[in-house]
Amino acid sequence: MNQPDIESTIKKHLHRVAPEADLKQLQPDDELGPTLDIDSMDIYTLMVAISEELHVDIPEEEYGKLISLQKIQEFLQQALIQ
Repeated sequence: MNQPDIESTIKKHLHRVAPEADLKQLQPDDELGPTLDIDSMDIYTLMVAISEELHVDIPEEEYGKLISLQKIQEFLQQALIQ
């Protein structure tokens, strides 16, 4: 099975929760909430959508740690290996 393009998947769903955001300017370690002006409900929506698309369990208690593109990618890469 081919490894999914994690970054593209994350950005696709980020665009859905923050359509006005310029994701090309997003740096890997930028905090998503303040940078994209999204709230906890947006983060929840983002995580559920990514989880469903990649068939990966993202426990709700992890959401607070997954604050940047890089942190989400690292989590998903580990989850997809297991």
